[in-house]
Amino acid sequence: MAEKRVESEIERQQPDIRANIDGVKFHKLAKGITTHPLVRSGRPCIEGTTIMVTNIAGLQNFHNMDAQQIADHLWLELFMVQDALNYYADHKHYIDVCIEISSINHDQMVESHYGDWTRDLLSRRDAISKDCHAVERLR
Repeated sequence: MAEKRVESEIERQQPDIRANIDGVKFHKLAKGITTHPLVRSGRPCIEGTTIMVTNIAGLQNFHNMDAQQIADHLWLELFMVQDALNYYADHKHYIDVCIEISSINHDQMVESHYGDWTRDLLSRRDAISKDCHAVERLR
């Protein structure tokens, strides 16, 4: 018969998934802001999330949201958004360049043949949907 193990003899350590990924530790950039090469390609994120500082800056700049509105919209605590906005204020030029590069990449993707392919797929999907509705009306 197997011997019963006593829980006090077993030392259990729960892995902290926010401490490291694949043995690489998160780097703390500022209060509440971390980076990791395997999370959002190393872009600055709110600690414990994958929400990038550029997302917070975009909501503030392009949608005219204040910190409380951003927190409510993204289901975050207010202090998390404030940490991101503080980091953005300290590194405004860097974050603005990241936003601009992202915008350029989006525009290039739309203008490329991949954008044409996506538009073609969507138009074919719409045509098929219309055909299906027409067949249903005939029944």
